[in-house]
Amino acid sequence: MIERVLVGGALTVAAALALPAGAGAAEPGPTPSVILNLTNVSRLPESREKAFTEEVKREALAPQPSPMDDWALQPDGSMKNKKTGISLRVSNPCPPGDIEHEFALAAFNRAKRR
Repeated sequence: MIERVLVGGALTVAAALALPAGAGAAEPGPTPSVILNLTNVSRLPESREKAFTEEVKREALAPQPSPMDDWALQPDGSMKNKKTGISLRVSNPCPPGDIEHEFALAAFNRAKRR
């Protein structure tokens, strides 16, 4: 009885090994040109540490954006900070045609003539 179990197990193992080998033989393998292209790499793959340090260096050497880049002009003429969302509006307290504006302009022109 034990001999039959051992023979059956051996046949099962042999069949299991033979079936994938037979199925794999029917599939076409990769072409040699693909294999040669994969092995013909001009540079060695980078290590994680080297790639990380190069990226840190690249960020450090990149020019810092100016503080003006953080502000966006709004359609109503105000400026809005992109990071904080704070809006800032600068208006002229003496618009043209206002009497104070006309007096200030006349005083400036008199001082300029002197």
